[in-house]
Amino acid sequence: MKENLNKVIKHKKLLLFAGGAITAIAAKKILESDETKKFCVKTLAKVMELQDQAEEAFQDVKDNAEDVRYEAKLKTKNEVFNVEAEENKK
Repeated sequence: MKENLNKVIKHKKLLLFAGGAITAIAAKKILESDETKKFCVKTLAKVMELQDQAEEAFQDVKDNAEDVRYEAKLKTKNEVFNVEAEENKK
């Protein structure tokens, strides 16, 4: 047993190369398959849909923040003008 293990260790680089080559060939075959392509297309379409939804939600938040800012600005102006108007009446 130990003798066989030593033989394997001696050929470690060759085994790693062969393993890498086999993995590359298998990966290529998997990536070229129709099922994998269909899965990737569906996954990418879902990710793109989620991105669009996130962008839309962000735009809604941005629009609401701008509305609040505008209303606060109007309120501040109204308060300032009301104070000035009251001071002018005196």
